[in-house]
Formats: sequence, structure tokens, C-alpha cells
Amino acid sequence: MSTDYQKELHERDFNIIRLNNVGLSLFTISQIIGCHPSTITHRLKKLGVQAMDTRKAFMEDVIAELAEVEQEWLVGVLEKNQLNIKEFIVELIKDKHNQK
Repeated sequence: MSTDYQKELHERDFNIIRLNNVGLSLFTISQIIGCHPSTITHRLKKLGVQAMDTRKAFMEDVIAELAEVEQEWLVGVLEKNQLNIKEFIVELIKDKHNQK
């Protein structure tokens, strides 16, 4: 038996997970959803989803996942194209989107 309230909760949970997955802070997600940040933390825990730790340096985590040869490639691409990492990531996302 599904109610409109249950449907609304499901959609809100979906949005919380989606926003968390793109790396937004719990505070930012709470502003978008319209609730307190602790509500976001509670919902993620209830859903079994780990909150992104935006206190850590994002790129440190990314670099740690790359092999040395991949790290060297990345540095070379950034230097060659005179880009910073943010510009490079935005460009990658736009390129991937345009491939659709």
C-alpha cells in the first residue's frame, strides 16, 4: 500500500543519494532538499549509503587510486593543455555527455 507521502519519501531519498554520489556536502544537499543536514546523515545511514567525506581532499583520494603511470599521464595532459584539474574534469564530463 503506497501513499503519496511514501512516494515523496522515496523520491527525496533518491535525490539525496544522487546528490551525495556527485560529491556534494551534506550541508549543500540539505539546502537543496530543504531540511537539516542531520536529516541527510540519518537518511543515508538508514538507506545503507556512506556519505561522501567532503572534508578530505577529493583529489588526494583520486590520485591514490591511480597507478603511477596514470598519475604521470594526468600531469602531462594538464601541462600540455594548460589546464588545472577542475577545468580538466569539467571538460571530461562535457565530452562524455556530448558522446551520447
